[in-house]
Amino acid sequence: MKNKDIFLISETRTNNFTDPDVAVKIGGLWGQAQKYQQEGANFYGIYADYESDYKGDYTVSVASSFCPFKEAKTISIPAQKYHAFPVEKDVFATWQEIWKTELDRSYLFDYEEYSADGSIQIYIGLNT
Repeated sequence: MKNKDIFLISETRTNNFTDPDVAVKIGGLWGQAQKYQQEGANFYGIYADYESDYKGDYTVSVASSFCPFKEAKTISIPAQKYHAFPVEKDVFATWQEIWKTELDRSYLFDYEEYSADGSIQIYIGLNT
């Protein structure tokens, strides 16, 4: 996979286990992203800058495949090996299943891709 450029909408720092406002923070990011919905655009939930592993602090961002506003920062989905998890019911439930796996995760960059067709995939970065 080669690098893919997308456009940052907003980001915050949080922790799934020690931040009591994690759901509010992430929900707020997606609330901001709704203002920039456009037909045919993909949206991305990005997880990066991990302090350690899935139990540590990380930066969560929301981005789009189209430029939502003039000052939007471009970020790249890095070219690394990923394991894809299709989301069949619930995004959070899929993450809970991912946390139980024995994957050799890189903890550099993971992302959710919300496709214009309604499908959702979670991509977990792996060590090579």
